[in-house]
This record gives sequence, C-alpha cells and structure tokens, in this order.
Amino acid sequence: MEVLRNEDPDVVISFMTQTNFLAVIASKISGYKIIISERITFDYWKSPKLNGLRRLIYPFSDALVTQTYGDKDNYKYLKNIHVIYNPLSNGFSKNVFKKEKLVLGAGRLDKQKGFDKLIRAFHGTGRSDWKLVIAGEGNERENLEKLIENLGASNIELIGRTKAIFDWYARASIFVLSSSREGFPNVLLEAMSMDCAVVSFDCPYGPGEIIEDGINGILVENQNEEKLREALERLIEAPELRNKLGEEAKKVREKYSIEKISGEWEQLIRRVAESESHGGER
Repeated sequence: MEVLRNEDPDVVISFMTQTNFLAVIASKISGYKIIISERITFDYWKSPKLNGLRRLIYPFSDALVTQTYGDKDNYKYLKNIHVIYNPLSNGFSKNVFKKEKLVLGAGRLDKQKGFDKLIRAFHGTGRSDWKLVIAGEGNERENLEKLIENLGASNIELIGRTKAIFDWYARASIFVLSSSREGFPNVLLEAMSMDCAVVSFDCPYGPGEIIEDGINGILVENQNEEKLREALERLIEAPELRNKLGEEAKKVREKYSIEKISGEWEQLIRRVAESESHGGER
C-alpha cells in the first residue's frame, strides 16, 4: 500500500491469480481503481479454496480481463468483464516463405500437449516423404522418444528448445496444435502469421475463437486422433487447400497486432479511470 501511495496511480493493473488477490485488497483499502487479469483459465488450479477466494475478492475489482470468451463464461458472477486477446509477437520478417514437406508442432513436452497423438496421427498418414518436427522440451521426452522408436518413424524428430522457432514456421507447410486444453495458444497465432495451414483440436480454450473451420484452418474434435490423421492427410494431399488456408491465416497479423491489442487495453484503462470507483476516496 505504501508503494501505491508513493506512485499515486490513476489505475492499478494486476496479472496472475494470487497477485490479483493482494492487489485488489491493497487497492481497495487505499482507494485506488484496479483492473485485474487472468492469464490462465479459471479451472487451471482445480482448487475450491482458490475459486472461493476469487468469488469473494474479485467483485471488488473495477474490471476483470480474460484471454478468451470461453474463460469469460466462468466468471458470470462478475459484471465488468472484458476479453482482450494476447497480441501477436512481431516475429514475421518475411512475406515470402519457402515451404517444405514439413509438419510442425511446438510446446512443452507434457501430456497436456498431446504430442503422442500427433506422432501417431502423422505416422498413420504413411507419408514417408513428409517430416514431422516437434519443438520444445519437457518431462514427456523419454516417452515420446520410445513411441517414435517403436513406430520406426525415422521422419519424426524432437528438436528440443529453439530460439529459431520463426524459421521453423517459415519452413513448415502445416502446423498442428494437439493440446487437450490451452489458456491462449500463442504458438497457433505465430504459425498462422507465418502462412502455415493449421490444424487444431477444438480444445478449451482458444482454438475455436481463433480458427474459422475451413476458412483459415481446420478444427478437429478434441482428442480424436483418427480425425486428426484424416485432417493431416487432407492437407498433405491438397497443396491448393494448404495455400488457401495459409493466405487466410495470415490475416491474424492485423486482428492480433500489438497496436490493436494495446489500443483495447488503453480504452479499458481510460474507461476505468473515468468511472466511479468501487473503493473509497483517496
């Protein structure tokens, strides 16, 4: 509270659940307006006690920002909720990409990301002239390596962490998001911005709000491995469809640009700053 009084902000902005609790209490005691933002989904913690604290404390905030409309629905007990998507990092420096017979996945190597399903689905296409590359590191590496070995899939590679992920996007013709759930899949946006034809499980939360099925990508029933294999086969066999989806996908550059998203934040901050506060007078 001493920091707040020294800085005397027009609006306090807080991110992350536990920090939000403390920031709301401090701001309201000190009489400051506050915007809180959840950067993970409502049910991530799976804690009744924590969700009870949300119900108790969050109504004292002046606004809550979630990353998706799907997650917004979890806070129906609040009135002032806004959805502001993550901005797209400006990693695309090229407009012409030399696409290869390459399918790309990216993310932590853990069970939630579903890379075992992606590996089996890709291998099931029987296309030895194509390659699957998965970028990322995690505790599932050993299991995934054993799966690749058991399949005898010499055209599947786990490349670990890489600082050159945008170079891989530029080379990949197809990007796959195989997660069982997401908070907001930044990798999906990045791949789309780099002209990839994307396939994603229609998992909570995010992919269904980013992808228009058949327009700028393909949505597959969540965790349906057979449907994922069929979608991969369809894209591998149809370069004209890949090109069409990739061209439409690039439009995320405008929809999720830093300028647009920062503008939405600025509008919300101004609105809260000019509104009547829920807290006391300073």
